[in-house]
Amino acid sequence: MRYRFETRRLLLREARIFDARAAADYYRRNRSFLEPWEPAHDETFFTPAGQRWLILADRRGARLAQGLRLWIYLKEDPERGPIGNIAISNIVRGAFQSCFLGYRLDETHSGKGYMAEAARRMVEIAFGELGLHRVEASVMPRNAASIRVLEHCGFRHEGSSPDYLAIAGAWEEHFHYARINPAFGRG
Repeated sequence: MRYRFETRRLLLREARIFDARAAADYYRRNRSFLEPWEPAHDETFFTPAGQRWLILADRRGARLAQGLRLWIYLKEDPERGPIGNIAISNIVRGAFQSCFLGYRLDETHSGKGYMAEAARRMVEIAFGELGLHRVEASVMPRNAASIRVLEHCGFRHEGSSPDYLAIAGAWEEHFHYARINPAFGRG
């Protein structure tokens, strides 16, 4: 396995093909919990075959240095299956050196600080291993839990965009947050 990282309580690793069933189980189990925050998905998304296709796409993206999705496991019980995932996507090099951060967590594990822990580690990966200058995240104004995660991880609010992303079948306003890699200094 190429990508595997740890935090104090979590194991973050890329999915393998045989993880497709566990990924599908995760999404089916959390379908109604995640629905208000996700783009609309067709039924294939919730199947092992659909997740296998997405795992292959994620692996291609990582090989091409376009993004990195890591599944989140409790370090104390990784065999229990994933409790979420976190990704950096749309990596742009050149003068921009930036990416976007996205994440989701199992309903039964929310409110315990796991996502902030995983997000801090993913920002370290983006700034360290990937050498990026900027990590951005967009969040709906009503998603207070996600805003708290970003603020706990040192992201700054930079503005908002109306009708930014189609979520659950409707165009939603999003706040924009970002963190700058301190190793780059100010221009």
